[in-house]
Amino acid sequence: MPIDKRPSQPLLNPVLALTKEPVPESPAVGGQGEAGVVAERLDGQRTALARDIEALTRDVESYPKHGGKIQIVASMFRDSFAPTWTPKALFDLRFGCTLTGPVSGGYLVEADVKKIGAFASFVRSASSIEARTAISRVRSIKPFGEKDILRGNTIESLWKEADDVDGGKAFIIWLAPFRDENARASVIETLSRIENQSLILPTYSRVDLPSPDGDADAEGIAVVMSNDQTAIRRAARRYRNDGAARAYVRVPNRSSLRELVASGASYRIDPVRRVEVTAPNVGSEPGPPLPTPATQPVVAVVDGGLTARSYLALEAWRAPPLVVNRVADHVHGNRISSLVVQAFAWNNQLNLPEIECRIGTVQAIPRAGGNSSTNTEMLIDYLRQVARRFPDAKVWNMSFNQTIPEDDLEVVSYLGHEIRQIAREFNILPVISIGNQHPDNPKKQLCPPADCEAALTVAGRKFDGRGMPSGPCQVSLVGPGPDGMLKPDLSWYSTLNMVGGGPPQSGSSYAVPLVSSLAAHTYANLKEPSPDLVRALLINKAELEAHETTRGWGTPFHGNMPWICEPGSVTMAWRAALIPGYAYYWNDIPIPPELISAGNLFGRARLTAILNPVVSQLGGPNYFATRLQVALQYKKASGGVGNLLGSMREDKDPEETARSELAKWHPVRRHSRDFSRRGGLTYSGNVMRLHARVFARDLFQFGLSNHRELGEQEVAFVLTLSGRSPNSAIYNSTAQRLRNFVESAVIGQEIDVGVGN
Repeated sequence: MPIDKRPSQPLLNPVLALTKEPVPESPAVGGQGEAGVVAERLDGQRTALARDIEALTRDVESYPKHGGKIQIVASMFRDSFAPTWTPKALFDLRFGCTLTGPVSGGYLVEADVKKIGAFASFVRSASSIEARTAISRVRSIKPFGEKDILRGNTIESLWKEADDVDGGKAFIIWLAPFRDENARASVIETLSRIENQSLILPTYSRVDLPSPDGDADAEGIAVVMSNDQTAIRRAARRYRNDGAARAYVRVPNRSSLRELVASGASYRIDPVRRVEVTAPNVGSEPGPPLPTPATQPVVAVVDGGLTARSYLALEAWRAPPLVVNRVADHVHGNRISSLVVQAFAWNNQLNLPEIECRIGTVQAIPRAGGNSSTNTEMLIDYLRQVARRFPDAKVWNMSFNQTIPEDDLEVVSYLGHEIRQIAREFNILPVISIGNQHPDNPKKQLCPPADCEAALTVAGRKFDGRGMPSGPCQVSLVGPGPDGMLKPDLSWYSTLNMVGGGPPQSGSSYAVPLVSSLAAHTYANLKEPSPDLVRALLINKAELEAHETTRGWGTPFHGNMPWICEPGSVTMAWRAALIPGYAYYWNDIPIPPELISAGNLFGRARLTAILNPVVSQLGGPNYFATRLQVALQYKKASGGVGNLLGSMREDKDPEETARSELAKWHPVRRHSRDFSRRGGLTYSGNVMRLHARVFARDLFQFGLSNHRELGEQEVAFVLTLSGRSPNSAIYNSTAQRLRNFVESAVIGQEIDVGVGN
């Protein structure tokens, strides 16, 4: 029997926007001091590191050099991974050394071969606290070589995993991150020579969409094929300016790949893996009544295209296709489109919101199991142009994945990183499937682009006999993601009815449209939306108290839309710009009387905050260069400050513990607590405060010396307070007490904070 979705009461309580300004303070900052020196290791490490440097000097002619520079790796002891112990005092310009980026277990260093010889004597005799601290915490100094570039792989395994393309195999090369201009010029010259010798084949990855006045239904797009537009030459222009670039290349044979690795021109080489959707079955095309398209929000569906005639009227626009009709996965594209438009109408036995959307068709994914491969750099260039051409779609449905994951669990994929770049540049919220199980993925590890930082990554889950969310789906892959990412973010039903007929289909692909359509409506209903604010509202709405690698934070719909407060609760959502290094306080947030019983705090609360992080362009370990720490605090009965939500332990616990137990560097912070247990919490006063602070690490890779040079960092906050009863008047009492510091966050719904409301 279909669930009765008629609301039991009018939706009168929109989410509130908190307009109160935070108060910044400068926390006391102390130096490392003598306590930072690991005294019992110091003498041994003076000898060990000096020997490492002498070996470097002795064998320097055997290493690939660019502009007189080589790359070396400073590996750290496990107790020295915290940003505090970055060995800046050891690797400096006195010895021609520059820290250029994080690597697994340590740091990448650019070294001048003419100056490094004097380094060993300095290590043996340096007496400053900073130098002795660094020496006692650096485990080894070694050349960055082929083993580092291959990251545990072999030439043979890389070759085997790469997708077949015309003339060879496809790879993504990440250019070596040299700071020195002469070194960069040498890298570019080396890659140009390799291309001219046909050790890598000229590849054209730039595309041009036809003009808006042209034929949007063309059978393809124009690929720019001029000598100055090969992938290597395009990458060279970016690299010369930014010091970081990536390029999609075709390599004809194993020996050419071996020479590319040995050249020292790359920091990382990834095999390009096939990108597919779940395998479809074709059937008939029954369907529910179609909605009217007039005012529904638009979701861009990046998939196999749309051919179902019944849904063409719901198409807001159609981008010129990247893949031609004969290879595009139209069946999967039709299915995803039908769920984006009207998932509830197809599945009214399930607890789904009665919402409808229009679609923007982005035909970019070939059929599963076909012979057509995807040029991933061309895909990214195409998506960037689609984002520029069709700015009305702020939510993108991306129900596709690589068939197998990255080999290295520490690195962010090319697709994940580049889609993140597009999302941040154009203020887009990608909603991406976590991927489905595959025989070549026995660990069930998530598949790119599910590792996209800026996305809502969605896994599947089951439903119970009442049509309510249940346990994890057996088809979906699981998290977490690289660099401590808590992925998936959300989960929803993955076995659904949809256009095409036949039995219900299963896969993480089908859970994604449920989230993307809800996200599009959330975006459309907010007065001042942003992708992160929408993400925060949906994650905050999910029901699980702790993150799970199978279901994420849960499902974002349980009868109330994300922009409406649940009965007996009040939700405030806002954005702020925080400068790293300052502690920010939203003071005098009133404690609603509905949270007080017998003189103690009773009730529930949830705080979700999302930082737009600065990330490393190397896509490797220490991907996140900024992090957020946040807590809702109250005054204890004893007079001290207590944390109602959030521990604030991230900067106090040992780095490894904070990363593994607190997901320290993950940009999404979510704290939930029921404080009604054991008689509630004793407290004093009548107000709370929200404390937030942004921290930074590895700033040397951006040419910065101080974290405040980063400038303002955007954070989205969502705070929910819930009384013990759904009939609680906590919404009105909070709005009345905050008065001029809150307003409706929702279009077309205002609040009345007058006395007696």
